[in-house]
Amino acid sequence: MPIPVEICVNSLNPDYVYRSVAAAYEGGASRIELCGDMSVGGTTPAMAHLEAARKAFQDRCGLLCMIRPRGGDFSFGTEEVELMEQQISDAALAGADGVVIGALQLPGNTINRDVLGQLVDTAKTRNLSVTFHRALDATPNMFESLDVLIQYGVDRILSSGTAWGSADGAFEGVRMLEQLMLRAKNRLELVIGGGVGPENISKILQQLSVEDHSTSVHAYSSVLEEGEVSVERVRSLCAAVESYQ
Repeated sequence: MPIPVEICVNSLNPDYVYRSVAAAYEGGASRIELCGDMSVGGTTPAMAHLEAARKAFQDRCGLLCMIRPRGGDFSFGTEEVELMEQQISDAALAGADGVVIGALQLPGNTINRDVLGQLVDTAKTRNLSVTFHRALDATPNMFESLDVLIQYGVDRILSSGTAWGSADGAFEGVRMLEQLMLRAKNRLELVIGGGVGPENISKILQQLSVEDHSTSVHAYSSVLEEGEVSVERVRSLCAAVESYQ
């Protein structure tokens, strides 16, 4: 089964978004994750930017919208959660196929089940898929967190297998990724992200049981050239993933 390639696009302005998503589309990307303000790890993009992304990605299903009202931690107050629910609804109207969320609680950075349930319900009632982003990597026990996410009907998890905020990426976290994959038992998809690019993806995939588990690949900076998404870099990444299969 083909391994999807997901390209993260920084939502700078509508023209940039359109160019970037069109380049990813031409390069063969299966999915797009549109994020505002990547300098803080991604926030909810403007809906006008999401509409531009929808036009550029044409009828290809796989346009995902980050839902995160601010940078910083992943613990959100009541008003922020209400805003996130509204942003999920807005994303559906703007043409998203799915949303990317995270919800932890302090102290301890364990998953906030109440908020997670609210956000998943809001997304599912609008026929949106749900990815839990690298807030997973900030939790103290990724295996327990994985079990909770499966219980609440999350479709995908994005992880590097390394601690959130560390300099290490998926190449260094491949053993943890393999353990997460085995524990998931195909009940959700593992999205491999963090330091992933055309040069190292084959070395990462060959250490994982991707033949037996639902897997995809997520890239951001490795497909950029002078700040722009490169058709050639995306195509190279897709080719490296395809050649491994």
